[in-house]
Amino acid sequence: MNCIRSLEFIEKISRKYGKFGLKTVLVHPPEWEFERYKKNILPALKMHGIRFPVIIDKNKKIIKKLGINFWPTQILIRDGKIVYKHAGEGSYKKLEGSIARFLKIRPKKLFAEEPKHSKYPAVYCGRRKNGKIRKLSKILKFGMVYALGKFSQKSEFLQLPKNSAITILTRGKVINFVAGSFGSKPARAGIIMNDRIIGTVSIKNPGLYKLVESGKNRQNKLTIAPRSGMKIYSFFFQ
Repeated sequence: MNCIRSLEFIEKISRKYGKFGLKTVLVHPPEWEFERYKKNILPALKMHGIRFPVIIDKNKKIIKKLGINFWPTQILIRDGKIVYKHAGEGSYKKLEGSIARFLKIRPKKLFAEEPKHSKYPAVYCGRRKNGKIRKLSKILKFGMVYALGKFSQKSEFLQLPKNSAITILTRGKVINFVAGSFGSKPARAGIIMNDRIIGTVSIKNPGLYKLVESGKNRQNKLTIAPRSGMKIYSFFFQ
């Protein structure tokens, strides 16, 4: 989600400065095992409208050579040398200024001040990302995942069979999650917000899915109730 949120600003910069000689390339180091394969990456590129050249850094060799251990990271390379680096989201105004300086141009800038972006932390479900799984209780804490029924916490995801459920506290106007089906058939789940059923979600390929979008930036209680086997990796908020 951090990379998706950052993409909006990178696209704006690329459109403006591409005509002056800026070339934009995305390096994709997989966060999850399923992100190592083109069959899962290509649908995601199409869904998000990504048209930049993409290098799949399956074993993270490229980012290690570039000294990157967190992404997104913005890097400017000129004549084979790194001339600017910023780890994490933000600093888009500084990135634009560096691009203009190295291209030796003085156009009207995109960002008069640093653009705002959401900074909500993700909620993870698997052991590798230290997912905190608890039994459902009356008092909920943000960052915890509360589970009902038979479930199994794996390295990357929480495996949920039919007739199970998980509940979390959410933040922001948009709620996303990374999920996949357990088995060859698509998975479906009911979406319950603040104890009210608001819809369903269907999962075919593993990836990032938008669950809820509302006009109000507030904390809510979200429950996902699978109607067939489902893997849930994480939740992200905007």
